[in-house]
Amino acid sequence: MGIDTAIIRASADALIQPEMSAARVKQTANDALTAALNLPRIPIVVELIQSLLTLRQVASDTCSHLVVLKQKLLGAADRYDNSEARSRKYISSLDSLPFFVLGGGLFGYLAWKEWDKKLAADPLQIKQSTWWNDNQLLALIGNVNEEYHGMFLAFPSAVLAWDIKYSRGPSRLKVAPKIGAKRTKLPVPLDAYGLVKQFNQAKAYPDHGEIRVVKYRTGEKIAWRVDIRGTQVWSVLGQNPQDMRTNLQTNASGLAGSSDMTKAVTRALDQAGYNRGQPVELIGHSQGGAVAAQIGANPYLVKKYNVKSVVTMGSNIGRFRPAPGVHMVALENTADVVPRLDGRANSNVPNLTTVQTYQDNQSLGSNHSKELYAQIAKAWQCSGDGDYYRFVEARNRNLGINATSTASAQSFVVKRIESPQPKSSKAFEKLLQSRSGS
Repeated sequence: MGIDTAIIRASADALIQPEMSAARVKQTANDALTAALNLPRIPIVVELIQSLLTLRQVASDTCSHLVVLKQKLLGAADRYDNSEARSRKYISSLDSLPFFVLGGGLFGYLAWKEWDKKLAADPLQIKQSTWWNDNQLLALIGNVNEEYHGMFLAFPSAVLAWDIKYSRGPSRLKVAPKIGAKRTKLPVPLDAYGLVKQFNQAKAYPDHGEIRVVKYRTGEKIAWRVDIRGTQVWSVLGQNPQDMRTNLQTNASGLAGSSDMTKAVTRALDQAGYNRGQPVELIGHSQGGAVAAQIGANPYLVKKYNVKSVVTMGSNIGRFRPAPGVHMVALENTADVVPRLDGRANSNVPNLTTVQTYQDNQSLGSNHSKELYAQIAKAWQCSGDGDYYRFVEARNRNLGINATSTASAQSFVVKRIESPQPKSSKAFEKLLQSRSGS
């Protein structure tokens, strides 16, 4: 199940007191030695001086060994944070459906239905990671295979995204604080369930999108969180960039460049007052998770905005591998179709933890709802999985947040402003020809 690095770090912290005690013994021995050197050199004083020299050396060596041991424990915890995490997949009845049907026809399907009911009643049976998932060579082959299959959906998505871009002409994004929306105070979530439950799912508007930026303050230290919503309008044309055009851009797996919402997130952070070096976490649902993963997979943006963690809920992120230093967690319901829209499973890489469960509520919307993903986060939290404790401990440490931290939220309006379209079809064709020739 993985190693709980919180225990390793607690052990390192426990060495601070013995280290301080050894330092006090060293100082006491040094003070006594200074006084003894002023005494007459009779045999007993000589023996005393020799004993104090030995004691001072032992205390000094002990202090040095404790410091080294503490550093090694913290170093080991850091390595496990980014190298031990593996996918924690929960059993999905959909995985076994073909075997039941092919093996038993109608009777196999009826048997599968019984298995499906049993699983739905207790969906948190953890599937142990198999040896081939932890083999680097086989994992690499598996990732290449996923890339191959995913290209069948990524390429047409990229073509459509580029066609829309060139047919509509140049567009720009406008990002600004929401008028009349004041900063609101929030409790600071220190666990996965609290984080997902607090995620902002604001009202949808046809003429603009919204992003919420949360500012964490711990003493003088500042950290940030961006809540990125899912699809709000089901069109490729319009002012709200949380639309199908952004879905095409993210499903294109980078072949169409950065999505409009990727640019909107970074601009919202800048306008909120972000300063270089302050840690950032991103959380998104559906399209918002794909946008968050796209940012977390971009080494340039990760470095510029010091992105430390990404949490996605019901998102198609199979193409996006987190950059070094980013711990990504993907919460997925295997009865939800959205995480499968990119045609590939999530990569088996060290700093990506996929948590899957199966919860079929007999509805596309219910299987994809933010409330359902809050339940999945809570189930993972209660599962005893070592990767959960490792993620939460690393996230809170990297963001520098604890029970004394405070949080405030600010909403930003995002608009896509496109070039005016010619009313005449001939003028439109002439415009396209001039662009293609330039």
